[in-house]
Amino acid sequence: MMFVRRLDAALMSLVLLAGACATAKAANLVVIEARSIALRSGQIVDSTKPLVLKEGQHVTLISPTGATIKLDGPYEKAPDADQSRAVPVANALALLVTQRQARVGEVGTTRGSAPNTLPDPWLLDASRAGTVCLRQGSEAMLWRPDSARDAELTVAPADRSWKAETHWPAGADRIMVQAPALIHGGVTYLVTLNGAQSALRVENVPPILSNDPMRAAWLAGKGCEAQAEALLRNRQ
Repeated sequence: MMFVRRLDAALMSLVLLAGACATAKAANLVVIEARSIALRSGQIVDSTKPLVLKEGQHVTLISPTGATIKLDGPYEKAPDADQSRAVPVANALALLVTQRQARVGEVGTTRGSAPNTLPDPWLLDASRAGTVCLRQGSEAMLWRPDSARDAELTVAPADRSWKAETHWPAGADRIMVQAPALIHGGVTYLVTLNGAQSALRVENVPPILSNDPMRAAWLAGKGCEAQAEALLRNRQ
C-alpha cells in the first residue's frame, strides 16, 4: 500500500507536468515497440506525416509529453490525427501496478510482489529477477535494499561467456561491477548475491528521449516499474 500511495503522488505530479507541456504541439514521436515493420526501438517518427501499417503490423510511440500511442494495421494516416488514442504515462504506470497485483492473485507467489523502492531511478536492483533499464552508454550501477552485511556478488551473461566476481562490503548499498563485465541493453544477466541467483533482463534507454516524462513512459513501457516510480518521485 505504501508503494501505491507513493506512486499516486508521483503520478499526480507528472499529470500536472504533462498538462503544462501539452500546449506545445510536438512533431516527433519515438518508437518504443514495433512488430512486423521496418521500424526500430528508439527511432523517430514525424507525427505530421502519414504512417502506413499493413495488417498484422504494430507500433507503439511515445510523445514529448510522455503519452504512448499504440497503432495497429491496417493504418494509413498521420499519428497526429489519433491523439485521442494517446495514453498518459500516469495511466501506463498504473496499469503495470494493476497487472502485477493481478499476478499475485493468479499464482500466489512473489512474482507479483511490489518492487523495492529505489533511491535513484538509474540503479539496477540486484536482489530480484525482472527487467531493468539502463541508459544507453552508461555504466551499470547495481543496488541492494539491505546493505547491513557483507555479500559476495557474481555477474555473468546468460550465455556464460564471462563471469565477474566481487566482494560487496557491508554499509554499501550500490556497487559498480568491474571488468571484464560489460553490462548493456538487449542481454539477460545472471546475478548471484550470496548464493541467490536472479535473472535480470537489461533494456536500453536511448538518449533521444529528451525529458523525464518521455523517459518515464519508456521505463513503464519496458516493464521497469520501480525505476519509473523513482524517476517520477524524484521530480517532486
